[in-house]
Amino acid sequence: MNKTLIGALVGASVLAGGCGAVPHEARLAVQSSPTIGTPTATTAPPGSPTSSPGAGDLKQAAKAALGAVPGSTLVSIETEENGRLWEVQVVGEDGTEHQMDVEAGKVVSGPTTEQEDADDKAKHRARVSASKVDYAQAADKIAAAVPEGRITELNLDMKQGRTVWEADVIAPDGAKHEVAVDAATGAVTRTNSATT
Repeated sequence: MNKTLIGALVGASVLAGGCGAVPHEARLAVQSSPTIGTPTATTAPPGSPTSSPGAGDLKQAAKAALGAVPGSTLVSIETEENGRLWEVQVVGEDGTEHQMDVEAGKVVSGPTTEQEDADDKAKHRARVSASKVDYAQAADKIAAAVPEGRITELNLDMKQGRTVWEADVIAPDGAKHEVAVDAATGAVTRTNSATT
């Protein structure tokens, strides 16, 4: 760690026009710093399973994905790689589905366009037009249904003739919950614990 800091100081000196030598006093100051190597409380990176509960990191990932495909609507978002990455699907105005990966609020892969026929695009458009509740409103309803839970998956789907937002939520005690929100009314229609 000290070598890394000294290397950074050397690099800074060279970039600043210095001769590249680090004064002895600077090296001593770095080595004697009480915070180097001392464990400190840190916050988990966005998207990690231990980050703050609720829908904040989901909303951040969704916003990035929607920005990558202007005029689109989010239809699916799911954590991947132990919560580090979000796999997001959005549907454009013409019903075309686009997929991308988002990490720390930035698109890191995609968007890629799904090759679908006219029937698939029509189904996507129908689902989107039937939904009066967007992903953010659904996430808020789900967060209220499972206080302090973390949404790991949220999908706009058709169930028994109704358009619903379905979510998987992990509670602070590790229990997995499945929650459904009516996409037309915003009512929580189902909440139950899932067995793993």
